[in-house]
Amino acid sequence: MTLIITYGLMFFAILILGTISGIFSERVGIVNIAINGFLIFGAISYLYISEFLWKAITGGNSELKISAWYQIIATLFSAILTSLFAVLFGFATIKLKSEQTISGFAMNILAVGIAALLIIVLTKLQGQGSQIASRYKTELALSGAPADWRNIISFKLFIAIIVSVSAWFALRKTKWGLRFRSIGENPQAADVAGINVNKTKWQGIIIAGFVAGIGGSIFAEMNSAEFSVTHDVQGLGYIALAIMITSRWKVSLSILVSLFFSLLLSTSFFGVSLFGAGFSKYKELFYTLPYIITLVIMVFGSKGSVGPAAAGVPYDKSKR
Repeated sequence: MTLIITYGLMFFAILILGTISGIFSERVGIVNIAINGFLIFGAISYLYISEFLWKAITGGNSELKISAWYQIIATLFSAILTSLFAVLFGFATIKLKSEQTISGFAMNILAVGIAALLIIVLTKLQGQGSQIASRYKTELALSGAPADWRNIISFKLFIAIIVSVSAWFALRKTKWGLRFRSIGENPQAADVAGINVNKTKWQGIIIAGFVAGIGGSIFAEMNSAEFSVTHDVQGLGYIALAIMITSRWKVSLSILVSLFFSLLLSTSFFGVSLFGAGFSKYKELFYTLPYIITLVIMVFGSKGSVGPAAAGVPYDKSKR
């Protein structure tokens, strides 16, 4: 049961960060299918920065590991790098006015390719075989063991809360947030009101990359061995996309929906044992349940969900 809760928290942190990433880009009228790619890039960036930090501090002594507090530094820099990766998406959608859905899928494919290549390089640098070795003594939490309930009080919990509250406040309670949201509804009217539309769109893309980079860092810290094999984040970016649509692009509602999906995911992975040994042969079916339910919710829940009016439409200043 403890594993269900602690890993549920991990899934929650990644899902809510991925969802907020999508909200920031779509609120300025850019359809963000690239959330999964941003998470992947954040994960591989985190692993590389962790490796460089470890070498800088220990001198490459394989018997030493560094303090968990350095995870904050690694997370910050991986978020910045993911913002730079998101600039490529912004260049395609804002500058070149490309089809946003196709550009988003291209970013996802590019992120997987980059991760696959860099993981090969990193495993050779580490000399640890085919899997990436963690360079930290433990996760930044009261307990680094996921089987310990004290693992709940952790960096991932606090960062998820801080980002969620900050995003809600910025979008709903500030003048900047009002101007920001107006871009996704009617960019021509916002332009007439004196708002720099393209500048605001760039802000949305960069913030989206930064927030998703934090989510990818959390996944890499908790699942570095799995990531080194799959080069993916279990498709959590696509679930975050479904959460964003289901929650009607609202941060407050997305928190509740993310909680539901996170518990569903952790139960599917660790809850089979609760039903007895007879259910173990159906574990693959349990693994697929969250994704099946995601599709069902998307089919039935998105009918009345109306996003920003100008989402997906490249801004043309000449049209007013």
